[in-house]
Amino acid sequence: MCSTFTPANPHLSRLLASLEGSPGRRPLPSLAQATLLVLDLQRLFVDPASPAYQRSWPEAAPGCDAVIAAFRAAGRPIIFTRHVNPEPDDAGVIAHFGGRPLRPDGPLAALHPDWQPRPDEALIDKARYSPWWQTGLGELIPAGTPVVLVGVTTHRCVLTAAVEAASRDRLPVVVADATATHSSVLQLAALRCVAHGFGHVASAAEVIDAL
Repeated sequence: MCSTFTPANPHLSRLLASLEGSPGRRPLPSLAQATLLVLDLQRLFVDPASPAYQRSWPEAAPGCDAVIAAFRAAGRPIIFTRHVNPEPDDAGVIAHFGGRPLRPDGPLAALHPDWQPRPDEALIDKARYSPWWQTGLGELIPAGTPVVLVGVTTHRCVLTAAVEAASRDRLPVVVADATATHSSVLQLAALRCVAHGFGHVASAAEVIDAL
């Protein structure tokens, strides 16, 4: 599948250049058997009216949309996640560092209307940073296959998902221009962590080409 996608992130080329030489910037393998994991595109993170809005999301949204569209066109599985803490879950260590439990019925817990799974696409709820923790995600993604990661937030949920995917022998591919957080410093730091030993870091165009 050949990409004609033009990145909206003006810093993408410089960001990827800073990772050159890392194991995770080697050419991508075929992603013909990949699963796409769309992390936490909830109002809490991607609605500008939210106090936890990720300011770089407008630069990442076009890449995320392009990757989702490409996976749908290729007929590959897509799994959406939603971070929520049902009663009486107190959010554990997340709360220790200042986070608050996000109840499923809270107005900011819902997925943004622009990013909703289709009827044939899975939605899993997760109560911690990792989508692998007590969710059954491992049953949906075969061992030995790639998992492509888009969404928010890069230095928390995306990074944790990538590290734990690698530990479960699912090859993570983090899409640099389809992930966002609230700081360019944290974005680059998270991508460097992935690229230096956990998985691939790629552009949306590269991922689409590898499909």
